[in-house]
Amino acid sequence: MSNISSDLKISASILAADFRNLEAHINEAEIFGCDEFHFDVMDGNFVPEISMGPIVLKSLKNLINLPLEIHLMVDDPFYHVDSFADIGVDIITFHIEACKEPNKLINKIKSKGIKVGIAKNPSTSIDRIDEFLEEVDRVLIMCVEPGFSGQKFNEKVVDSIIELDNLLLSRNIRNLVDIAVDGGINSYSIKKCKEAGAQIFVSGSSIFWEGDVRSNIISLKNSLRDKL
Repeated sequence: MSNISSDLKISASILAADFRNLEAHINEAEIFGCDEFHFDVMDGNFVPEISMGPIVLKSLKNLINLPLEIHLMVDDPFYHVDSFADIGVDIITFHIEACKEPNKLINKIKSKGIKVGIAKNPSTSIDRIDEFLEEVDRVLIMCVEPGFSGQKFNEKVVDSIIELDNLLLSRNIRNLVDIAVDGGINSYSIKKCKEAGAQIFVSGSSIFWEGDVRSNIISLKNSLRDKL
């Protein structure tokens, strides 16, 4: 595994925050040590649920002072790029399973001056994203089936993280591509993902659902410092 401990980041998933108290939850996540925000977009087609879109994000954008990732869990992600790019985001991540022309989409995102992420579901092999690794800034490995918060971490994805880490190292692009994980990330699973090679840890329910945001973030940060 590559030695990249200084680059470890926690990304707070806004979808899991209290919608009655979004401003407070966003402020708390920033104050107490999150490094990024993660904004899930679900269309009811690629995944069963429907979530937030550009109108909601536009109303929240002025509250956010950290890097912001848009996670497109939608059919035809190509047609959603413009609306989010116009708001001003840092990275747009799309699912390989939902994209018919990945190179076309990657080029469109880059043309907006935005970083590119490519995501894969737990059952999707690393081979599906292999040819695009030199073209993206981030690979997001889903640790649960996409679309629902609060799912249990899928232990099998640890092997995918290790495989991807080794593949990036073998191509001498490990320092150019971040490995992110999303789904079921808590104080236990975050350690396993870190040891496997992940750098960015998207967490929602473990930050916002129980207890207080400050204590939850501290717990995740402490887990990143610990070894298995």
